[in-house]
Amino acid sequence: MKTLLHGMMLFILCLTLPSFANEESTQSDLAGQILAVLESDATQAIYLEDILRRKNTEHRKALSESIEAGVQTPEIKAQVSEQIYVLETLLVHSDKTAEQLLEAALTAEPDKKAVLFFEAQQRISAADTYTQQLAQTFKWADQLDIESDTSDFLTELNLRAKDLSELILFFDERNNGLAQLAKLTPADEVANVEKQQLVYTQMQNFMLISLNVTVGLLETYKQDVTEYKQLLFTLTGDINSGILDVNVAYGLLNQWLESFKDWAIENTPTIVMKLLVFCLIIWITRMVARGVAKLVRRSVTQAKLKFSILMQEFFISMASNAVTFVGILIALSQLGINLGPLLTGFGVAGVIIGFALQDTLSNFASGLMILIYRPFDVRDLVQVAGIKGNVSHMSLVSTTIRTLDNQTLVIPNNKIWGDVINNMTAERERRVDMVFGIGYQDNFEDAKAIINDILSEHKMILATPEPIVRVHTLNESSVDIAVRPWVKTDDYWDVYYDVTEQVKQQFDAKGITIPFPQRDVHIYKEES
Repeated sequence: MKTLLHGMMLFILCLTLPSFANEESTQSDLAGQILAVLESDATQAIYLEDILRRKNTEHRKALSESIEAGVQTPEIKAQVSEQIYVLETLLVHSDKTAEQLLEAALTAEPDKKAVLFFEAQQRISAADTYTQQLAQTFKWADQLDIESDTSDFLTELNLRAKDLSELILFFDERNNGLAQLAKLTPADEVANVEKQQLVYTQMQNFMLISLNVTVGLLETYKQDVTEYKQLLFTLTGDINSGILDVNVAYGLLNQWLESFKDWAIENTPTIVMKLLVFCLIIWITRMVARGVAKLVRRSVTQAKLKFSILMQEFFISMASNAVTFVGILIALSQLGINLGPLLTGFGVAGVIIGFALQDTLSNFASGLMILIYRPFDVRDLVQVAGIKGNVSHMSLVSTTIRTLDNQTLVIPNNKIWGDVINNMTAERERRVDMVFGIGYQDNFEDAKAIINDILSEHKMILATPEPIVRVHTLNESSVDIAVRPWVKTDDYWDVYYDVTEQVKQQFDAKGITIPFPQRDVHIYKEES
């Protein structure tokens, strides 16, 4: 019954707001009646105030349309004056109620905090609405030449901005404290701490919105809001036109410098010590990696193992890199870096890089096959991928070939492994294949004897296997003699050039011709 009575009183009060100027009641009486209704039953105050706010908003809409249409009747002016008193009364009541709810929420049990904070948010939201409406009402008063004093309103705005900023900082500190508490709380109780932290975070965000509204109103009255803009930017990171203000930017810079100064004074000794330990570990790791590389090099270069140079370099590099990797991880841990997420990141990055570097991985796989099967080694004379030359360098990705005319070519390993590999220096001994032609009129036995003498006198030609000198082909213009001496692989080209030169000299000296293509042309004269 009491609740119904209050609702009816408020409804009647809302309907009669526009007509108060015509009654004998003063504006202070109007404010008193409103407070009397709102404070008569605290349990229904929020409900009653919501009804009054909606009714008054509807009334203000009609009032705004009249003012925009240029209506300046005494009744309109009286209603504008009444709005100032009504809004000031509602604003005071909302602020008072919000303050009471916040105090109750801070001391309430955890399960009741959320409800009380939610009700406080409603009162703060209502106060924001009243504040904006009051600022608009003072503008109407200026348009209608109604005498009004905004000094109290500006004072209240500044106090409101200050209170909101202090509340925001308070909730921020509580959030940080709860975040630290969550790290020390048992796993089964973390959910409760996170729930409280969520409530405080929501309140802080709501306060930031309210402060932003208040700062906007203060700016319209040319008030200094640099401090509040700095706070908004620091906590929200929202870059807007306010950050372009010179005072705001300068204040933020000073704030960051002071924070950095405090941080540096507090943490510099620890950081310097950690850096020294980090550098020491890296230096020790480097020394150990070099020592391990030398030991592995001694092991893999033993003649009994018969490792290829590529395999030797592979083992040496793997051992050295493994020691370096472990040392770097230990050094990073001394800086306070959590290695778990770092190693996980390396794993994810490895998968991504693997997809991006498929061709390189193909070369790497081919390099492993070359490493295992050893078809050639460094300094071997090979013909691979259509290129002939000496192997100057090998890696798991590519092979460097130096051609006989001293060009350096880098060939991907997948092109080498997927093609024919001709290793000309794989064996210690090699046969030199040469062919010399003599004329049909020359004595074959003499030419054969000359060649045998040259081969027997040459120091680089091996006696075993015995050189072969035989008729190879009866060509159109020459009798071709095949000469097949055996030499050491390193002497191949020396023997080839020496024997060719000496055969030419001896054939010329002994009158044996080396024919060239020729034809006999016979001309027959036919008598008529």
